[in-house]
Amino acid sequence: MGNKLRLTIVSQEEKLFDQEVDALTLPTANGLITILKDHQPLISKLAFGEMSYQIGNQKSEMLITQGFVNKKPDNQVLVVVDSAFNARELNDEKIKAAIAKAKEAYKISKDKKELLMIETSLKQLFWELQLANKKKKS
Repeated sequence: MGNKLRLTIVSQEEKLFDQEVDALTLPTANGLITILKDHQPLISKLAFGEMSYQIGNQKSEMLITQGFVNKKPDNQVLVVVDSAFNARELNDEKIKAAIAKAKEAYKISKDKKELLMIETSLKQLFWELQLANKKKKS
C-alpha cells in the first residue's frame, strides 16, 4: 500500500467507494479531522457535512449525512454512512427548483419504482440544501 490509506465507504445499501487515498478529512461530532497514513487507530462518530479525500494533487468531496469512521492500525479506513453523495455545485435556487419539480412529479406518479427514485432524489436535494445553508452561515 505504500504511503496511502485504503478508504472504504459503505452505506446501508452498498459499497460506495474503495480506493487508496493520500489523505481524508471528515466532519466528526467534535469538528473536522484529517487522517493520513499511520494515523493512530480511532473510532469516531461522523456528523453531517463534507468529507474530502485526496489522491495525488486531486481533491474530491462527498456530502455525508451521519455515521462513523474506523481507522485501523494497518491504514485501512472504514467509513459507514447513512447516505453519501458526490458534491455538486451547491446553488440555493437550483436546489429549490429541483425540489419543487420532484414534489410535483411525486404527486402525479403512480409507478412505485418511479416514486422511490423521486424520494431518493428529494432526500439528496434536502441534504444538499442543508449543506448550502450551512456554508452560507459560515
